[in-house]
Amino acid sequence: MAGVENLSDRDRAVLRSIFDPTATIGEVVDDGDNFVDDDQDSTETEQQSKALCVQGVQLAEAGKFEEALTLLNKGIEVAPERPAGYNDRAQLYRLVKKDQDAIKDLDHVLQLTEGKANRARALALCQRGVLLRKRGSDDEARSAFAEAAKLGSGFAKKQVVELNPYAALCNQMLSQVMKGEKDIKL
Repeated sequence: MAGVENLSDRDRAVLRSIFDPTATIGEVVDDGDNFVDDDQDSTETEQQSKALCVQGVQLAEAGKFEEALTLLNKGIEVAPERPAGYNDRAQLYRLVKKDQDAIKDLDHVLQLTEGKANRARALALCQRGVLLRKRGSDDEARSAFAEAAKLGSGFAKKQVVELNPYAALCNQMLSQVMKGEKDIKL
């Protein structure tokens, strides 16, 4: 596997969308999110945790999942009250198909951020929504995305619209009308 430094901008965007579910592949620079900046790690231990987690994410992007997990675990051990570390580890768990472990980390982030309107909470809600949607729990997913949308997540806003049954019905009807129109023109 090629190193992270050899990736194209598109590859970086795809990886970013994996590690940041509020990002979309087409929006590499500006993801349209409006979060309170809660990632200003003020203490030395928080900065150390962030550095370990950044290295862990880079290893995960390079496909070195076991090494990434080791660093993410260390980052969490250094600053167990820092929600971003749990979000990063949840993403790794999602990548390696350990959805139950991801849910546990996301639940912990939601406990740590309860009553706060910040990026860590929105990210956890988005990841949770993605996992719930994967399970077929669309109502629960819609609820998670709705809260994340209120916190400023552009990704969540799109998901709320997509999960709206009336919007889906309208899209289906519009598609049928357009198909019928296309068939008539031929």
